[in-house]
Amino acid sequence: MSRRRTGLIIAFVAGASLMLVLLKTSLLQQLMPSQARADAALYPDRDWRRGEPSKLNISVFTFSDRNRNGRYDTEDKPLARIAVRLTRPDGSTRIARSNVNGYANFSMQRDGEDADVAEAGKAYRFEVLPPPDWSGTTGNEQQTVVFKAIAGSIAGLGADAPPTTVGLAPTSRVSGIWPDQSGQPLRAWNPQQQIARDASLSQKGEFSVDLDPGVWELSMDGVPPRTVTVAYAPVVLAQTIDTPSPTSSPRQPVLVDFEDNRRSFIEKLASGYAGLSWDYLLAVDNQFYKGPGYVNGLMSGSLVAYNSSGHPVTITGGQGNEPFDFLGGYFSTAWQNAEGETLIVKAWRDDELVAEERIALSHLAPVYLQAEFYAITRLELSTAHYWQFVADDLEFAVRELSDG
Repeated sequence: MSRRRTGLIIAFVAGASLMLVLLKTSLLQQLMPSQARADAALYPDRDWRRGEPSKLNISVFTFSDRNRNGRYDTEDKPLARIAVRLTRPDGSTRIARSNVNGYANFSMQRDGEDADVAEAGKAYRFEVLPPPDWSGTTGNEQQTVVFKAIAGSIAGLGADAPPTTVGLAPTSRVSGIWPDQSGQPLRAWNPQQQIARDASLSQKGEFSVDLDPGVWELSMDGVPPRTVTVAYAPVVLAQTIDTPSPTSSPRQPVLVDFEDNRRSFIEKLASGYAGLSWDYLLAVDNQFYKGPGYVNGLMSGSLVAYNSSGHPVTITGGQGNEPFDFLGGYFSTAWQNAEGETLIVKAWRDDELVAEERIALSHLAPVYLQAEFYAITRLELSTAHYWQFVADDLEFAVRELSDG
């Protein structure tokens, strides 16, 4: 090809390119569209007359009614591992347990062969089964629901009135060992409600009495009374230990709820936290491990504490020798397989063991240990079989040594 012809071709291409640039923008967009137009066929509306039903959960929500007022409000918490029984139209039953969010889930699918709920126009009965020494607070532990066919819905079924929330609470019981075993009756007196209850003592001084929520005084002739506040959790009253001579003065009591440990999901308590030293106690988000006791043992916020790998926990003064008071706290066991695990609480004053308590724990609700251990120098929390316990809202008072 001659140089002249090559030059003409190059000039023609350059001129054509310049003409495209000079064309109006609208014409250029028509000739070379910058984006594809949406095709309505790719984004159709659903044809509600067609489609096969698929599985969907129908749930029963259970909660711990912390204030026992019969409704789910901001003071209450979801309740994990509560059994809910479903009775189907043919009389067969299915049981589901509530998860860490409080929901017991059943599958629902119209005409589904293995679905828990499958038939329209039939009655299904949902029944929450309270644990021993628990009772319902909302009055709806049994609910009957009739499902109807709904074409186009996910499961092909629905209910005008699905299951509603169910509240539960443990029996508000106070127990312990009374130091005086003279055979006199132990009297519980509520000044606000003007109610008195008597509790009998065993030969070992053990007692147990069910009391309504409120402030009670436990008393016996010749023995100083003890004040007990009954709320949501059962209360274990520790044996009274002698209060030492005032060689130290207590500071303002501190409620240790672990809520300021938020560097990570799991955090070892540092020396000096709340003015104390801690060994083998960790703070954790209550849902991190998915253990029911971590959820049910929560008393405030979202964090609880537990003993690392199930080992004993030691708590001492901030520098190792300051006396402190342990007033009480809430304890539960972390896992359902450790139901009934024994919490062992020991307190020392220097080298002298001054208190020892053994408490049966549950994963369903915490128990409050009213300790009232004063001017101790070491506290040990352990379990008999090295399962994890859960602790929350512990109350301490660090003491200052007097100059005298």
